[in-house]
Amino acid sequence: MRKLVVTIAVLAGLLVAADFGTAAAAEYQIAKQLRSEFDLTRDPSVRINGFPFLTQALSGSYREITMQATGLPVGSLTDVAVEATMYDVEAPLDELMSGSLSTVQIDEVEGRVQIKDTDVGRAIGIEDLRISRPSEDEIRKVIGPEELDGARENAESSGSEGYSGSEGSNGSDDSDGSDEDTRAPVRLAATTDLVGEDIEVILIGTLELEGGVVRVEPTDVRLAKDDVDEFSLPSSFGDPIIDVFTRTIDPGELPFTVTPESVDVETGVLIVEGTADDVSFSQAGLGSQ
Repeated sequence: MRKLVVTIAVLAGLLVAADFGTAAAAEYQIAKQLRSEFDLTRDPSVRINGFPFLTQALSGSYREITMQATGLPVGSLTDVAVEATMYDVEAPLDELMSGSLSTVQIDEVEGRVQIKDTDVGRAIGIEDLRISRPSEDEIRKVIGPEELDGARENAESSGSEGYSGSEGSNGSDDSDGSDEDTRAPVRLAATTDLVGEDIEVILIGTLELEGGVVRVEPTDVRLAKDDVDEFSLPSSFGDPIIDVFTRTIDPGELPFTVTPESVDVETGVLIVEGTADDVSFSQAGLGSQ
């Protein structure tokens, strides 16, 4: 009986090892293909999710495959990160293992581009630019209390946090979803020398996604030093600073012909996301590079 248990354990271990080994080989082939499609200098990170892999491979249907690539140059940007999550991928095992993936079909793709604040700052000539999501009090100054309250109620009902701009001007949801998440609040900060003192310049504004590009539109500018409270500048002094930070950023095209649908802010990064249905690996490439 003991020998039987040991034998079963050994066989199970071998099967698991074979499963992971085959999955790793398939991930390598996908990474090679995506490296070519994206014109990358190194292989992206690829993961075939779901266990066991072999049952998915034998059926030729994969529930979820994720891809991540970093350090991509896009126009004036030099360090763009790209992610894609592919759902319900149809790929025969022999084609997957050979690296010939042109006929592989994907039911749905979620694409994402992340742009670091340091990269944005470098592109617009503000070396120490810092990007984050504003506080609720700061957002109120930009979009008004009524829209913020409506945004909070919608976020709570959907299980998300904060305001991402998916509501209409009266705080209600857009029924057709055409403007979903195309507007997001943003906090910009940088340090400048003013009469021999290091002063922090803080701007509160919005990101607007339109036509695949992101427009940064500050509306409020303040100064702060050390622990001293922030104070707003009159328009005669603040407007020239706002003009410096008002920019349009082209994140490039999302992978797999994904259409940009939303913009958001996390600490240190701007994010553009979108989805596409019924695409193939031959459509994987990125544009505007």
